[in-house]
Amino acid sequence: MSRYLLIVIIAMVFLPIAFMSTGLLFGVLYPFVHSAKDDNLPYGSSIQIETDWHEEAKKLSGLPEDSVRSRLAELGEHYKESTILWVDDTGMTSFKKPDTLQVQSRWKPSDAVEYMKNAQGNTEVYTVVAFIGGGQEDLGEGFISLALPRDVLSRSSDTGGWAIYNTLAMIIILGLFMLISWSFFRRISKRLTRLEVAVSTPGADGIPLPVEVRQPDEIGQLEKSFNGMVHQLRDSRGRQQEEEQLRKNLIADLSHDLRTPLTVVRGHLHALHKEPLTAIGQESLHRIEGKIDDLGGLIDNLLSYNLLSSGKYTMKLQQADVVRIVRESTAAWYPLWESAEFTIDIELSEQPLIWNVDIQGFRRVLDNLFQNIMRHAKSGRYVRVATAQHLGETCIVIEDHGPGISGDSASAGAGIGLRIVDLLLEGMELSREAESSARGTSITIGPRFRDPRDKYNLNKT
Repeated sequence: MSRYLLIVIIAMVFLPIAFMSTGLLFGVLYPFVHSAKDDNLPYGSSIQIETDWHEEAKKLSGLPEDSVRSRLAELGEHYKESTILWVDDTGMTSFKKPDTLQVQSRWKPSDAVEYMKNAQGNTEVYTVVAFIGGGQEDLGEGFISLALPRDVLSRSSDTGGWAIYNTLAMIIILGLFMLISWSFFRRISKRLTRLEVAVSTPGADGIPLPVEVRQPDEIGQLEKSFNGMVHQLRDSRGRQQEEEQLRKNLIADLSHDLRTPLTVVRGHLHALHKEPLTAIGQESLHRIEGKIDDLGGLIDNLLSYNLLSSGKYTMKLQQADVVRIVRESTAAWYPLWESAEFTIDIELSEQPLIWNVDIQGFRRVLDNLFQNIMRHAKSGRYVRVATAQHLGETCIVIEDHGPGISGDSASAGAGIGLRIVDLLLEGMELSREAESSARGTSITIGPRFRDPRDKYNLNKT
């Protein structure tokens, strides 16, 4: 059973048991304390008075009337607050205390019964009736009655005080229980809060720091599991960084090693241009030069991708008119598109479009996209560069009528170029959306917002 579950169950059982025990304790102690206080009563307890009065009645049996009156007078002196009455065997009132007591002089049996019934129902006066000679048994010699105020018998009986003490004890127990519970759950809350802070506060490497395991309980097991996860993440991050570094070194080494033989090949090709060649030879020579240029571009892309992915490329962001930059890049590529017999549609806005960009990086984005059109969409013989509204923003749109991104093209290796485009746009907080089909590809470049409610832009229409 879980330790904390056991504690909760004990806590749930504790309060009823504590309250019952407190009530039982006061119930057991009260009679003893009350009995001890009865010893301090002027005439003893009610039971003691009743017993003594019955004994006195037995002793009066057979005594002359004067002796009975004398003894009752003595008892009247003893019970100062009392009212005493004697009815003899003939039903006559033979003695009363005080003398002014208003009672009938002659009693019938029914009168005696009515008197006893009234005495039992009186809540202010305690009355004891005893038969002369028999105590509780009527021997036909008459009866004597003793009446005392009840406050004389119960003035030391303070049940209200005991109830207050009992209630106070229960309040103290409940307060202690709440204090212990608060302390217990506060400690748990502090430990969980400490774990939450550790989870939400990454270290310098972006991975949370381990926490100290202080107790081997359920929360301690959770802390150990968290620490194990942190160590696994750190080991995985270390292996990932090692693999990334190996990849970057391999790309840098390959790019460097490939440039030297390419330079030599270009030199020999230049020499072959001076030699007399047939038409087929000249065509083959142009094809070789084209492939070497492609390979050189691929090497440049590899180097650029290596710099961007390693964070070594420094973005120089500034406010610039991207429409102007697109016009300049389009003008540079225009002769190439014309020589390839492209249909060219330029639909750029006359209004400036101000974005926070790295100008050289944005030119590289356009060059990569235009180069992909020349390599992979040349069969469509169409290019369109325009400004358009997209999701409420003015964006740059580049379209072609090629086979689409998933289609076959005469060249390969466009993946690195597009990845470089995405990395550069990400650094400028821009995004690229592509729609591609067998009828062509449309690429939209526009602002990227982290929070949809924060779409402030100078060019929003």
